Amino acid sequence: MKRFFVLFLIIALYSCTSEKKKTETAEQWTALWNGKDLSGWHSYLGTPYQVQTDSLGNTLTPFGRDNDPLGVITLVDTGDGNAIRISGVAWGMIYTAQDYRNYHLKLKTKWGEGMHSPRENGPRDSGLLYHGFGVPGSVHNWMDSQELQVQQGDMGDYWPVGDVEIDIPSVLKDSIYHIYKDNAPLRSYYFAETLKTATHDSLAKRRVFKAFDAERPHGEWNDVELIALGDSSIHIVNGKVVMRLFNSRKRSTQEKLDSGKIILQSEGAEVFYKDLYIKQISEVPGKYR
Repeated sequence: MKRFFVLFLIIALYSCTSEKKKTETAEQWTALWNGKDLSGWHSYLGTPYQVQTDSLGNTLTPFGRDNDPLGVITLVDTGDGNAIRISGVAWGMIYTAQDYRNYHLKLKTKWGEGMHSPRENGPRDSGLLYHGFGVPGSVHNWMDSQELQVQQGDMGDYWPVGDVEIDIPSVLKDSIYHIYKDNAPLRSYYFAETLKTATHDSLAKRRVFKAFDAERPHGEWNDVELIALGDSSIHIVNGKVVMRLFNSRKRSTQEKLDSGKIILQSEGAEVFYKDLYIKQISEVPGKYR
């Protein structure tokens, strides 16, 4: 009887601990995507890259919000869970209906095989945009936002999209570009007006290379995390911090930019996203400080 009672206590304690862990997990992480449909998200799509007329010669206009005649955004069973498939045929995005501030976001992403103009020969490209604001489609079929680059071989890089600016510790990588380096002097990066002339100077003001390559081989799932706290952010790829960014702001007004939409890009390549979770935070998690 005594042995039975002890065993009962052990089982009861294990059960309580297990339930507590489940509860804590549920309280900490919230599904950003429900795995079944695109509730809580919107899409905005342009036309296929530089395609201005259809086969009958009719002028094409951007497909716009929540209109996807080519099935660019679909939900698929990948064999290891449901995922959002973005074909990349038309440039655009899906974006959250809600704005988010002070959060830790995590997701899984992997490349498909489809490659479309102007990415027929690579590199495969997409992006996790954050602090999105403004009119959908106003910036190359996206919206003003900061970008954690999701591009083959460049996962974790930074790009500004539209009316944004940010400071990043960086050093020269070569004669043009800069690369992230912890504790290096801060440099400001923004969407330079001279981009229209595609000058080296404009590109150098826009792109910052991540500290090192942490991406997994083609076809494997990558764990991408974004920590956005106040006007600072951290880019994390497969558990490794590849960049820290500071003083996020709107370029035109220098107003602090610390909240907005979360966005996944369609940019000429087939890509899959799944297991999107978000957690509200008041400080940077210990392992990433």
